[in-house]
Amino acid sequence: MTTATASLPAEKTSPGITNTLAAEWTKLKSVRSTWLVVIAAAVVSVGFSVLFSFLTEQDYKNLPAGQTADFDSAGTSMVGMNLGLILISVLGVLAVSGEYSTGMMRLTLAITPHRGRVLISKAVVVGLLAFVLGTLFAAAAFFIGQLVLGINPAIPTLGLGGPGVLRSLLGWGAEFAAFALLALSFGVMMRSAAGAIATAIGFIFAPAILGALLPTWVQRDILAYFPASAAEQLSTAQLKTDSVTYLGPLTGGGTLLTWVAVALVVAFSLMGKRDSG
Repeated sequence: MTTATASLPAEKTSPGITNTLAAEWTKLKSVRSTWLVVIAAAVVSVGFSVLFSFLTEQDYKNLPAGQTADFDSAGTSMVGMNLGLILISVLGVLAVSGEYSTGMMRLTLAITPHRGRVLISKAVVVGLLAFVLGTLFAAAAFFIGQLVLGINPAIPTLGLGGPGVLRSLLGWGAEFAAFALLALSFGVMMRSAAGAIATAIGFIFAPAILGALLPTWVQRDILAYFPASAAEQLSTAQLKTDSVTYLGPLTGGGTLLTWVAVALVVAFSLMGKRDSG
């Protein structure tokens, strides 16, 4: 007597974290808009900083005595980094919103059904790229800017070992990474490039725009803990301890990290509960 045995289908396995990371990097680097945004960010971050340094060098003698006495050489040479921050936020949004708009997210989650693994991989790839770009742009802007400012012997210049300079360069890398990840999270939450970009830009500029219009206690107790204000504690070489929004590098870094962590957790929660398309 013979018995028939039914062959069981092979268990379907999803890609591991290494393969998922490689896939996310491949997707990000293969999209032309990624490199267009990177080039634009480099141009505004470094180019505008150098231009501002040149104009400052030319007009330094006309600055008020108060400004020359407390001249922020590092901040002056990296002033364009704030514009680059906008574009790196755009990059963070585009890293995910394009997949939603084209329906590719369905394919991504069909191949890798573990949504957490997909989100973590996207965050690692985008965050590392943004950190490297932010640090490189800041370093280029700083060193070129110091050379330009140094043309005028009356302007005090700084080297890498200057007070707060190294922290500022790495801080810009951290700030770029943080806002890219916040923007990526907004992209997952909203599944809309326009809405996510607008939200990210609002987080960047809200403290600066609203600060002068609000009472001191609001600036000190609320706006100081917004992402942009917290990030300034890392990226500003010449911190003013008497500033109403002063937190210090450790508190500012911890606050910024908390914003990013909460945004990613909310993004993961929404990504897991609703349909991928």
